[in-house]
Amino acid sequence: MVGGILALWLILWIVIPNPKDQPTDPKTVSPQSRRPDHGTPSAPHVTSRTVAVLADYNAVAVLVPPDTTDEQVAQLLQRFKKARLDETLEQYIPPTTKGNKLSPHAIADIYVFSDREWATPNTLRVVALGPHSPQDPKKKGGPTFAEAISHVRGRYVINLHEAEHRERGSIGYADEDGGRHAPNYKELF
Repeated sequence: MVGGILALWLILWIVIPNPKDQPTDPKTVSPQSRRPDHGTPSAPHVTSRTVAVLADYNAVAVLVPPDTTDEQVAQLLQRFKKARLDETLEQYIPPTTKGNKLSPHAIADIYVFSDREWATPNTLRVVALGPHSPQDPKKKGGPTFAEAISHVRGRYVINLHEAEHRERGSIGYADEDGGRHAPNYKELF
């Protein structure tokens, strides 16, 4: 008897598809049934990995695949922000302020690149120092500031010691005073 029930259950499991596995037609799905916390189907989660860390500058370079869209970069930065709030950012980014009483990421400057050639410690140093750096990177064989920021796909700045601007996220790059920025710059939060 148990074998018969098991056989019937197996047949039904094979024959009747799981509705969760079925694609949804956007024309027939009501707006109430859509879950906004899942993002859009056109922008799946993007993978990322840390490729350079400059502890002296609290700066980190993160590499994403070359075909990553701006929307995916925005979702990645939102995921980093949520992880910082949940105190799980260490699973994505190594600590930038180890031992700090506020957080292991109390001060962090996270840059997202999609080109491995530009996601290097030299490029990271140039963007971390900013446009008014006294060093001339061309003398050392590195990129100029303008070249470097044109390859920054996204930026997430954390400073928990600042009351007003604790976190800033953007597509592209803009410095703190907004004077220098990449053409694709768009503020996210």
